[in-house]
Amino acid sequence: MAVDAMDRLETTPLAERAREAILSAILSERFDGDRLPSEDELGKMLNVSRTTIRTALHSLERDGIITRRRAVGTTINRHVGPDMLALQRLVGFDWLLREKGHKVRVDSSWSRGPAPAEFSALFGLDAEQDCCFLEKLYFADGDLAIYVRDLVPWAEIRRDLDEEVPPSLFEFSTTYCGQAIDHAVVDLAPMVKHDDAGTKLEIEDGLPYMRLNERHFSSARTPIAFSVIDVDDRFIRFEVFRRQQR
Repeated sequence: MAVDAMDRLETTPLAERAREAILSAILSERFDGDRLPSEDELGKMLNVSRTTIRTALHSLERDGIITRRRAVGTTINRHVGPDMLALQRLVGFDWLLREKGHKVRVDSSWSRGPAPAEFSALFGLDAEQDCCFLEKLYFADGDLAIYVRDLVPWAEIRRDLDEEVPPSLFEFSTTYCGQAIDHAVVDLAPMVKHDDAGTKLEIEDGLPYMRLNERHFSSARTPIAFSVIDVDDRFIRFEVFRRQQR
C-alpha cells in the first residue's frame, strides 16, 4: 500500500505534511485493518525520517485518531467518527457531507467593510474596524446544510485577495494573512430557528440547529479571525472525543 505523494506548500512543516498524509490514508481506509504500519515503514512510504513520523503520530494521538502502545503498536480508533473530526477541523465540511453520501456544492463570496453587528456583539469587536467578511454556504443534495460566516480584520491581511478564495479559513490565513491560524476555541450554542435568528438555514421556525461561535488564534495566541457557523443537524451531528489522562 502506498500513501499518495504530498503536494502542499514547501513552507509547511514536514511533520505536519506527514501527519496529513497519514490522516488522509486513514480516512480513505487505505491501511489494512485497524493497525498502522511501523514507524520505519511509514517513513519509507513518505520518504521522511523516523523522527518526523514519530512527531506526526504524536499529533494524531493527541487528537484521538490513533492509540500507541508498547508491544502492541499503533492502532486506529475506528470509534472516532468523522463528525468529531469535522468539529476539530481535521476534515472539511465538504468532505464530511460527501462521506455521508450527499452531492455537495459550496457557494462562497467575500466582501470588505465594517464588522457586522452580530460579530461585534459576540466577540467584542470594534464595529468600525475594517474587515474581510467571508460567507460560505454548503449545500447537500440541493439543501443548505451549513452556513458559515468568517471575519478577518483587514489589518491581518498581507496580500491582495483573489476573486475566489479557499473555503477553509485555515488555508485562507496561510495564503493571505501575515500569521496563520494555529488553533480555534469553539463555543457550541444550541439554537432554535425563528424569523430574526440571522441564519440562512432553510428549516422551519421552532426547529433546533447548532451554532458554532469560533475564535481563531495564531501560534502566539493572538486572535486573528472569528467565525459563526450554523449547522442543520439533519445532515451533521457533532461528536466530542474525551480521553482519560494518563
